[in-house]
Amino acid sequence: MKTMRKLFTVLLALAMTLALAVPAFAADTGSITITNPQGDHTYTAYKIFDVTYSGDHYSYTISNADPVFSAVKAYADVTANGLTLTPVGNTGKYNVSIDAAAFSAASFAQYLKTKVGSLGTGTAFTQVGDTVKASGLALGYYFVSGTSGTVCELATAKNIEIRDKNEVPEIKKDVNDDDRTVEIGQVLTYTITGKVPSTKGYTEYTYELTDTMSEGLTFNKDVKVTIGDEDVTTAAAITKNGNGFVASVNMMDYQGQIDKPVVITYTAIVNEKAIQRNEETNTATLKYSNDPANKDSFKESSVEVEVFSFNIVINKYAAGNESTKLEGAKFVLKNAEGKYYNCDTATKAVTWVVGKADTTEVTTDVKGVARFDGLQAGTYKLEETAAPAGAMVLPDGRVVTGKNSSLLGPSAALLLNAIKALAGIDKELDLLPSSIIAPISDMKISHLGHHNPRLHSDEVLIALSISAVTNPLAELVLKKLDELRGCDAHFSIILSEEDTKLYNRLGIHVSCEPKYEIKKLYHK
Repeated sequence: MKTMRKLFTVLLALAMTLALAVPAFAADTGSITITNPQGDHTYTAYKIFDVTYSGDHYSYTISNADPVFSAVKAYADVTANGLTLTPVGNTGKYNVSIDAAAFSAASFAQYLKTKVGSLGTGTAFTQVGDTVKASGLALGYYFVSGTSGTVCELATAKNIEIRDKNEVPEIKKDVNDDDRTVEIGQVLTYTITGKVPSTKGYTEYTYELTDTMSEGLTFNKDVKVTIGDEDVTTAAAITKNGNGFVASVNMMDYQGQIDKPVVITYTAIVNEKAIQRNEETNTATLKYSNDPANKDSFKESSVEVEVFSFNIVINKYAAGNESTKLEGAKFVLKNAEGKYYNCDTATKAVTWVVGKADTTEVTTDVKGVARFDGLQAGTYKLEETAAPAGAMVLPDGRVVTGKNSSLLGPSAALLLNAIKALAGIDKELDLLPSSIIAPISDMKISHLGHHNPRLHSDEVLIALSISAVTNPLAELVLKKLDELRGCDAHFSIILSEEDTKLYNRLGIHVSCEPKYEIKKLYHK
């Protein structure tokens, strides 16, 4: 009898429990109450054995008329299972005996779970407040099946309470940024919160959290685990990798703190890869045990946290003509506090500086596009710091651009780039090296009274004509001038009178934005 009593104190099973009558006193009926019932799931109690009392002692029997008999006998017929049924004369009843060394209550419960369809109708549980209850049960050894999965533990049918352990160990995840918008280089603190689950009935319990970050986040590998007010980081098994970690906590060691918060914190930096994605996802997945009878049975629950970075894209084009893209325009960015955007060239980390001299200036490319990346949501102000630029549509539809340089004005640069494009010469090829242009610029400043050292369009053509004597490429591009007749050119400044006249003589249609290159209204 001692071995039988021991048997009925250890059972914990997925989707089921066995209930044992209390031997201390006899009664006609009892009840089983399940606390922590799961959602809309239902529970059913099946009596497996009858109980007979003799003082403080008891024994169990089963009848061949019981709905469960066939299933139980099939299990008992396997000698290795340690359960024996001995006939009591010709009564149709059988005494139940247990081999403590061979019998596994958990295995028996697991077996019964597979036979629910052949165990009869059983007794249904009804809702009672926050619990479910089966009443009027004849005292005996009961198996409780729940559609939710795990149900509690071995108990009795004498007004006992058992807890459904099928609760999903939920986790929550948050980040220390209220609006979830971030800048490149920003350090984020992530917090994952769960609670200590009950592991009653388990001999092993897995509580393993895997956190995975997207490429736009750099993990700082600084995981901290607390349970309640206790730091258990050193006791937890933590494996760190490039984009996250796996943290495992032995919850069997913390059963004195059931329902206490489990908090995991760590930090990550928003890196330059976030520029390409704009949306960065951090996913935490909790793997947990869900079957006391099967140590290899697990479930998972996941939660995601997303953060976002933004960019400002500038498209610079000719006024009234979106197809004419303007290269070479420069911009800086200010935030709502009046500070300027600064972007580290290596890490792409964004900081905000007071001085304009320390700001990052972006320049429109050949498509007229420039962008500021890695921004939080907010209010920003664009400042154009270098507007002088021009664009021309060639006869074949190509758009070429020109911008200010130390030696060439935008009109001269545009004209030179246009005839180089028509001649099939790379824009970057220097047809007029500084050794030729510099003396002309010096003469303009030193002897002719000009304030602007940069060459105008006519001066560039004269220089090309001189170079053509010894440079075949210069000669080639000059022959392309006539092909510019009828082309459209647009400038983001008001052209000088000299440049306007030359473009008109070449038959190029010119449009300009109504602003001067410099603050002087008149200059040479």
